[in-house]
Amino acid sequence: MDAIKFGSFVASVRKEKNMTQAELAAKIQVTDKAVSRWERGLGFPDINTLEPLSDALEISILELMRSEKIETDNIHCKDAANIITDTLREADRQRILERKQERKLIAIAIGSVALLSVFILLVDHIGWSLQNIIFTSVGVVLPIVCGLAIFALAVLAIIRKCMGKSCRQIAIASLIFVAILVVMVILFFMLGMMAFPGQK
Repeated sequence: MDAIKFGSFVASVRKEKNMTQAELAAKIQVTDKAVSRWERGLGFPDINTLEPLSDALEISILELMRSEKIETDNIHCKDAANIITDTLREADRQRILERKQERKLIAIAIGSVALLSVFILLVDHIGWSLQNIIFTSVGVVLPIVCGLAIFALAVLAIIRKCMGKSCRQIAIASLIFVAILVVMVILFFMLGMMAFPGQK
């Protein structure tokens, strides 16, 4: 199943039915951004969305998967099985590519933030004693990296949500950085209380 062919087929059938992208999206309970992505050939609907999509467009699932109207009602079981197998294979391939791209974006965002933080601290000419390196790494670099990573991941999540894509992995990565930041704050608070027991 070709994404561009699929997208143009969905768009043409939708227009035949005098439906807007928003109306189609409302019928199948997805965002209009998701419908726009499909129609531009940038992805496929989730497998669970195929039946509601075919119902909304008033075509068969086979026509949807084949991305063309089938004039005859007689279609061989072997042809139908091939169409379904091809569709499922393409959907899996697309999902794997999206996950790889998502992981790559997360790694680039976090790596960029970490490198920028280290560069800023090196410019500041810290002393190179072991105590200074540990304090700077744990007390300054790590919280800055976590804070900036949370911000970068939040922006990435908003962009993906607007595109109608899943944000689950980004949310998990964000929660990990939030947890690290919270642990660091608690740790420094406890160290401060132990270092200055008379202070409140």
